[in-house]
Amino acid sequence: MTIFKNEFSWSISRDDTFRKCRRMYYFQYYGSWGGWSDEIDERTRKIYILKQLQTRQMWAGNKVHECIEKVIKNIHDGIKTINTKQSINETLDIMRQEFKNSKKRKYLKEPKACALFEHEYELKLPDTEWKNTADHVIKCLNIFFDSDVYRSICQLSDEKWLEVEKFSYFQYDDIKVYVVLDFAFRNGDETVIFDWKTGKEEAGNHKLQLACYGLYAIQQWGVKPEQIRTIEFYLSSGKQNGYYLTDFELDPIHQYIENSIKAMKEILDNPQANIASEDRFSFSENEQVCQYCNYLKVCPKWV
Repeated sequence: MTIFKNEFSWSISRDDTFRKCRRMYYFQYYGSWGGWSDEIDERTRKIYILKQLQTRQMWAGNKVHECIEKVIKNIHDGIKTINTKQSINETLDIMRQEFKNSKKRKYLKEPKACALFEHEYELKLPDTEWKNTADHVIKCLNIFFDSDVYRSICQLSDEKWLEVEKFSYFQYDDIKVYVVLDFAFRNGDETVIFDWKTGKEEAGNHKLQLACYGLYAIQQWGVKPEQIRTIEFYLSSGKQNGYYLTDFELDPIHQYIENSIKAMKEILDNPQANIASEDRFSFSENEQVCQYCNYLKVCPKWV
């Protein structure tokens, strides 16, 4: 029997959760641990189930990523002629089935089944909202398949491919920093990393995420910072924003990561063993964060 250890790591999503609400962070990375086991206590199991929830917007984004991933991998495997309309229809069929399973709360017995926040918390949404969700997926996929980016991918030779949606990490001192590159390939001396975006363009900490992709590329493939180009592709509009890693000020980014890791570790009972106690993690004072928190049903602030 394999025994899993809850090791401390860092990622952009982990940092984002920590900044939003520390109690949410505890549930996500500590309170849910072991919830997959049939022998676990009822509350931990419930937290683990709630961890799987995704809003309809997150769900739509995931379906877009999954469709693109499948098509790109098929291209790499030698299937050069892809019926993109069929791929979109298959994605919609999957969404219909997942929607039905979620509405029936199949995830209560099978936690890895699709679990939509709107169903768990019984939000009353008109059918038009769900149609809008499906239409958004269709729009994003059509823009991608009609793009020069997709046509270029179809022409890539095997030696240029690097990664597609691989759950990876690089070492930051002794800490694993996890990243998922949507697509990475070689273009001459350059390493190009694409990040598919299904939401609206927003001012924010996106450069931190792209910089982490670049740091991973340096460690994984031994490339120089000036050879790394990252591109955000906004699939709802077709807009692309490109940056070289040298466009970023890396010293403040390194400092940010170090400070974030330090803050996360300081709140632990035992940083070396990665042991945490729930009551040491404070609640967010921003109730807008609470509004769409997966853990409302177990959070002492609301229960």
